[in-house]
Amino acid sequence: MERPRQRARPSEPPPAADLLASLPPPLLDAILARLDIRDAVRTSALSRDWRRRWEALPSISLSFLDKRGGTPTSLAVDRVLARYPGHISSFSFHFDKYSAARVADWLVALSTRGVRSINLQCSYYHYSFTLHSSIFLCSQLVHLELNGCRMPPLPAGFTGFPVLEELKLYAAQFPENGESLLEEILGASPLLNTLNLSYLYVRDDGPADWTIGGCNLRKLTIISDKSYGWRITDLPRLDEATIDLGKYVSSGNFEGFIAGFAQVRKLILHTCYPLPLLANGHLMETLPCTFYNLKSLILSTHFCERPAILSTFCLLMNAPNLEVLEITIDRNFVDEIEANAENQNIQCTDDFCANLQVVKIKGIGWLPSEMCFIELVLSKAIVLHTMYLRLGYESSKSNEDALCELMTYRRGSPHAQVFFNGEIE
Repeated sequence: MERPRQRARPSEPPPAADLLASLPPPLLDAILARLDIRDAVRTSALSRDWRRRWEALPSISLSFLDKRGGTPTSLAVDRVLARYPGHISSFSFHFDKYSAARVADWLVALSTRGVRSINLQCSYYHYSFTLHSSIFLCSQLVHLELNGCRMPPLPAGFTGFPVLEELKLYAAQFPENGESLLEEILGASPLLNTLNLSYLYVRDDGPADWTIGGCNLRKLTIISDKSYGWRITDLPRLDEATIDLGKYVSSGNFEGFIAGFAQVRKLILHTCYPLPLLANGHLMETLPCTFYNLKSLILSTHFCERPAILSTFCLLMNAPNLEVLEITIDRNFVDEIEANAENQNIQCTDDFCANLQVVKIKGIGWLPSEMCFIELVLSKAIVLHTMYLRLGYESSKSNEDALCELMTYRRGSPHAQVFFNGEIE
């Protein structure tokens, strides 16, 4: 009996070629470097050739700002640092009280890996996490941002940050005489061009003079609700400044302080608190400098008290080349007592706002003092082309009446247009 013929088995197709592995190594490195570190590590599952591919990258970036620093995230950082021997370009982490204990070890590891950017965010400001002093050994840092951290003392032999360009400190707590620590850091950072000091705290209640200097500093932000003695010295290249000093502007030599920014092109100034009075009780009516370079002025102020009004006029009269003026009216810090709107014209000269081109005023309540200011600017700004007005939450008159009044104001510029949006922003 003839046996049935067996059918020939179809031949198995050859394994598909690993097209990614066929790419030049520099191109593969560029692809992996653009992935989030977690995705880069997951490529280990692609094949045997990819198992340790990410570990051969010339540099990696570790960013965990989207996580709240729990145990799994901390373990992930530990494992990456243990497996990856190369250069770490940047490290960002949002830690809490459970993961803070690991940060010290990470900083020690990063200080030997040529890290160029560190961003540490603390979830609990009251927790006051103390940094490890090895943060000062990261000599290749270009960007350093710390939020809610307690600053450690400088280690012996501190050589500075020779290539640091950006330093941002938020809610940072300094030890006693912390102003000298900050001054030493600034003095040892010759390339620093951006400095942000927001809500710094010193554990010493005694008087302190915080001196800010830097021959290459171009952008400076100081926000503080403490009465620290801020002094500005030697900032020849400063181009932009943001200042909100809260209680400080109600005492001390505010005119001398603000004169330190005479060279800036853009100034953002919050002046809503009980405002600039000299030690002898006089209002700020003059400045010891002229802001010849100032092109853009952004103010947060109000027109309810005479000191605030005089401060605004004082700044405008000392900025002859100002082109853009933005004012946010904020009456949250003052009583609803309106200043006398009369005699505002007395404060002005013929060249008041002579180069002003754009004006934006938000939070308007149609108070007579506000209307008087708008009328004055419209009549004096001979090259003005646009004025934007936006209503605030409270209004002393109807929009229709206010707009009818605006239509009667004389305009120094024949090209000036006024845009109004009555909707509450």
